[in-house]
Amino acid sequence: MTSLRDQIIALIAALRAQRVRISVAESIDAMRAVAAAGFGRDSMREALAAALVKDEADRPAFDEAFMRFFAAPPSGPIRGAHPKHRGQLDSAAGGRGRPGEHPSQTTTPRGKPQPERAGTKSAPRDQHARGDSGGRERTDEETRPRGGDVQSQESSAQAPPAENHGAAEIGIEAGRAARIRTIERTPFAAYTELEYEQARDALAILKRRFRARLGRRLKIAAAGRIDFRRTIRAATQHGGVLTDLRFRARRPRHIDLTILADISGSVRYAAELMLELIAGARENFHRVRSFVYIDRLAEAGFEGRHLITETALDPFGRSDFGRVLGEAWDRRAELFGRQTVVVILGDGRNNRRPARADLLREIARHCRAVLWLNPEDPARWGTGDSAIAQYTKEVRAHVAAGNLRELERGLLEVA
Repeated sequence: MTSLRDQIIALIAALRAQRVRISVAESIDAMRAVAAAGFGRDSMREALAAALVKDEADRPAFDEAFMRFFAAPPSGPIRGAHPKHRGQLDSAAGGRGRPGEHPSQTTTPRGKPQPERAGTKSAPRDQHARGDSGGRERTDEETRPRGGDVQSQESSAQAPPAENHGAAEIGIEAGRAARIRTIERTPFAAYTELEYEQARDALAILKRRFRARLGRRLKIAAAGRIDFRRTIRAATQHGGVLTDLRFRARRPRHIDLTILADISGSVRYAAELMLELIAGARENFHRVRSFVYIDRLAEAGFEGRHLITETALDPFGRSDFGRVLGEAWDRRAELFGRQTVVVILGDGRNNRRPARADLLREIARHCRAVLWLNPEDPARWGTGDSAIAQYTKEVRAHVAAGNLRELERGLLEVA
């Protein structure tokens, strides 16, 4: 019979065959998570998913593989029972014997008493509780543990095993991973201060993941495409045999990043989380300039997990992105260049003021690319005072960023 450990190993192998990246450490964490969460089918599925699935796009592949390897609850003897001692697990609760009768006195379905095991006493167990074979009641001195055994038994009963501590810690980590996955999918529009603090706690993991993914995309390969001219010249030294391939050197991708983030009430949480996420990956860019706006532009940064602005903004001001574009255009010499990627985060609601999409078109002409991240529900795009339809015509990509997972995926478009 295939053990649970072998089934989990086969599940991991199947996920790797579907291009789901799973490290050896994550495989070990999966075993520990199952031991902590228990062997119920639902709890086992969530524990394995928390340990193995790092990208929500891989969840359907995981669910399909889990259904294939764990289609039904495992059947067989009770875990921990020795094969030779299975008969001793029968009890009146299992349907054998009469109420009040000891399990050792039950009979087999044919009505014959169970044979005594070799080397055991024939005296009933009740005799040990009442007294000795002569019927004499045992005194307190005889039944009380001797000497220091009392303290040792009390300490052993009070101190939980060390392995229980490890299982509890694994259970806490599995629960924490599940909470992180939940907060990553929670829309920014539904955030309260509690959800925002939970998202701040989850941001440390997102920073590491975003930094690793962005670093892979911006990594400079050792060699580029084959340089045919240099390769043919080198082949003349070997009689025309192409034994020495020459490659073109790849230029490093120096990217300057300029961020314009709306911090008005409707999208404030998304803007602050995005700025903190970018702050954790600054080393992947040549230069980063961060700005926030409501009705005018102000340079901003993070100090001690707090958003600090160069000039104070009125939190009750009316959004005016047209005016913000004008201020950015006036500073185009220091903000925009051929290697600059501009990331704008906002809902495009301009309180029916001039949108000035022509300025956004000119900024896009001076930059490498302009990317717009919209944390608003796509069903509301273009409704009411939203001018997003005018802005999306002038940018390279308009991406939904309604939660942390979509925000991270949208920021990867920078590379």
